[in-house]
Amino acid sequence: MLELKLKKEELLKGVSQTQSIAEKRSSMPILSNVLLEAQEGCLFITATDLEITFRGAYEAELVSEGRLTVPARKFYEIVRAMSDEEISLKETENRSLIIAGDRSTYQLNGLSPEDFPPMPAYDQVSFIPVEVEVLSDAIEKTIYSIAVEETRYNLGGVFFEKVEAGGRGLIRLVSTDGHRLSLVEKEVGDTTALNLLKGVIISRKGVAELRKMTEEGGVLKLGVTANSAVAVGESTVLIIRLLEGRFPDYNIVIPKKNDKIMNAGRKDLLEMLRRVSVMSSEDYKGVKFTVSTKNLDLTAVNPELGEARETLPVEYEGPEIEIGFNPRYFIEALSALNSNLVTVAFLDNNNPCKLTAPDDSGYIGVIMPMKI
Repeated sequence: MLELKLKKEELLKGVSQTQSIAEKRSSMPILSNVLLEAQEGCLFITATDLEITFRGAYEAELVSEGRLTVPARKFYEIVRAMSDEEISLKETENRSLIIAGDRSTYQLNGLSPEDFPPMPAYDQVSFIPVEVEVLSDAIEKTIYSIAVEETRYNLGGVFFEKVEAGGRGLIRLVSTDGHRLSLVEKEVGDTTALNLLKGVIISRKGVAELRKMTEEGGVLKLGVTANSAVAVGESTVLIIRLLEGRFPDYNIVIPKKNDKIMNAGRKDLLEMLRRVSVMSSEDYKGVKFTVSTKNLDLTAVNPELGEARETLPVEYEGPEIEIGFNPRYFIEALSALNSNLVTVAFLDNNNPCKLTAPDDSGYIGVIMPMKI
């Protein structure tokens, strides 16, 4: 039966990573548990909701090998509350787990490991290496514009594809909720091994878990099967079931003729939008942009509350234009960028604007206007 000792820091890292995957309320109680496996000098911790599976290996001092499942949330709360630097785990005869330190002891009832879903196979997957900073930045620039409506199933994730451009291997991530679109391209080197004849859709939850994996640092190996995306870190594995459905042709949405060009300081514009949007509400979301040669004037009018007006000096080429937007769409896009300057290109007040930034190469944002 399972018995081992390990550092609390290591154990807490493992159980923390499982919290958002293990099902909190499920018709299958086993999915609310994590699988603990003591073998090969490590404690392996696995969590799954049948759509996403995570497995991590954490260095431990093994007394005996074994397998057991315990409630994920309660196990996490116990480990987090303990003040000991080292924690021992010991399975008892009745499938309970004794969690002990120098000053505290807990007993947590478990379930049979035989009922825990098996880890999906990934031994035949071909991988490409991707620097975590590259992947994390791409996710930050696309995760905010994923559709939240469950009815728009094919928009409920990030579209992921590989692109060849001038002999360079690129990955492209795209997301849209129908009101805005985010696209980012990142150079990753040779993408030949990536088995991706056409793009795939990775769910919002899967993308969020992938972003967590990038916090490990270093390099992740990415691969794709017929129905899953696989990420392998130094001591962790994440397998995400792909969303079915066809992602819309995003190329027809990206403006090609927008010729009214505004350049502005990113942080100044972001803070200005945050201030003016204080007047927004569920019924009155819009902010009017008035762009002229030297200034951008923002106006938010809320009949229930009042109004806000603010001016920002900008560089602008073109005739004066008035156009309404949901400020949240701009705020979320600008927050994900790094450049000091941003460029917003308009066509007229009926068509979407195009957002780019010189120090965020490969990024394009598209935001639809709204009537004020």
